[in-house]
Amino acid sequence: MLERLLTPSKINAFLDCGHYLTLQHRLERGQVEARTNFGSMAQMLMAKGLTHERACLDHYRELGLSVYEVPGKAKHEGFSGWVRRVGNPMATGHDVIYQMPLAHDGIRGVADFLVRVEGADGTAHYEPVDAKLTREEAKPGHVLQLCFYADAIEALTGRAPDRLHIWLGSGQVESVGLNNVRAYWRRLRKQLAIVMATGPSGQSTTAEKCTHCAFCEFAEICEAEWRSQDSLIFVANILSSDRERLGSDGISTMDSLAACDREVAGLSPKRRTKLNRQASLQVEARRNPSSPPPFRAPGHPGGVPSSRVSCPPGTCGGRSLPGLRGPSLLDRPRGALLPVRAVDTECRWNLGV
Repeated sequence: MLERLLTPSKINAFLDCGHYLTLQHRLERGQVEARTNFGSMAQMLMAKGLTHERACLDHYRELGLSVYEVPGKAKHEGFSGWVRRVGNPMATGHDVIYQMPLAHDGIRGVADFLVRVEGADGTAHYEPVDAKLTREEAKPGHVLQLCFYADAIEALTGRAPDRLHIWLGSGQVESVGLNNVRAYWRRLRKQLAIVMATGPSGQSTTAEKCTHCAFCEFAEICEAEWRSQDSLIFVANILSSDRERLGSDGISTMDSLAACDREVAGLSPKRRTKLNRQASLQVEARRNPSSPPPFRAPGHPGGVPSSRVSCPPGTCGGRSLPGLRGPSLLDRPRGALLPVRAVDTECRWNLGV
């Protein structure tokens, strides 16, 4: 039977993407399939994270502290079964506990380190330490992950940690008082409880591009959905606020934006013209995939074919494009030629907009 427990990584994904848990519900019901393989970037980050984690473990040993490495989860063993088998090693008084599985109130996770400290009252208790690659400061998701560990520690020992700690990739340890962040964590827990209880049928979330997309197992599902909808999300340099205003005015596809020749409520004429030109270029390129990437010059809606302009190295394989009369690119005034973000791997040029 599937153990339906949230993990800190899923909570972090939900913070980045409100649609994530909706897709997770659908996955559990067999309505969608998720990508299971990690990309090369994710694999590299995982390897670096493990290296950092082992360096932290070595440091504790070099300090002469007693370190207990929790036995790993057995093959075919459920997470809850692993938690029961491990029990509460904090009761034995180890200085450091490494890779401690915790499950509490519908959430599960594995704490990198639980470290025994002396409280202000002279009694010993445990505080969680997580090793993270980020070098400058902890991220909100990291702190919330530690809040869960604090709840689980309190459930096991009857004593909540005073402080939460993040061992940064720079070697510095950043600490935060539990009481300073616990109210926010409890509010988030209530939101999560509602989301988990309603299921996908009770959630009206939509897929949006976010920082989690690069690592998300559902990225291909969202990509296919956007493609089938001819989503405005693919228009280069468009903002979410632009898409909201366009959608409210009945313009929800790239084709309709390319054909738009009227004012749009909430968008300045300049902004609407810029987005219209950009969408037109991308639609034209999509309809003529074997032709050179299109562009338009300021004041010349159809372009001025004459000399040929080469794309910068690495943009479209060095193919030459219809160019402008006059001086070379290097002689042009600063800002006269502006590359814009590509769609897929095709080069796009937008001059003067």
